[in-house]
Amino acid sequence: MKQRTPLIASILSALALTGCAGPQSVSLGTDDPCQSLHEVVADYPSGFADFRGKASNFNLLTVYRAKEQIIDGECEIWAWNQQDTAYACTVTAPSQDVAAQRHERTRDFIQSCLGNAWRASDVERIRDGEAGGIITRFSSPESPAMVSVHSIIRTTGAQDQRSTALYIGSPARIDSLTE
Repeated sequence: MKQRTPLIASILSALALTGCAGPQSVSLGTDDPCQSLHEVVADYPSGFADFRGKASNFNLLTVYRAKEQIIDGECEIWAWNQQDTAYACTVTAPSQDVAAQRHERTRDFIQSCLGNAWRASDVERIRDGEAGGIITRFSSPESPAMVSVHSIIRTTGAQDQRSTALYIGSPARIDSLTE
């Protein structure tokens, strides 16, 4: 196991949000999530070929279990007709406060990991005319991939469902992936 520096350790705990109340705990699936993030982003042009595990085939979509799990047990690679791909990790949140904290801390981690060559922008998600969360998009002229953190709110009857997602892939798919 690699040694973690104090900075990496603090980033890990921020990303994982250990100690937050809720039915689903979040844990990292790698000793060095920053290195893993860089490797996954670098593999985007090949459709994440190096990270594809077991496949589940559907009509227009193949979903692969990701071999590199930045968030343990929560990451997949989606391939639409083998034309477009995305690496995505999604975790549900028990409350708005936890979802907001996860988004903020994950956004800060991604920014510190990617560095100054990547620019962040926040966009409010609107779904069916109502607020649906926030997306922080990271882009760089040096990479064809977009990295984003989504705080997603879905209204379903009496309760809202909340989740946080990490997305690496095509800028064209970024909005439709989490609707």
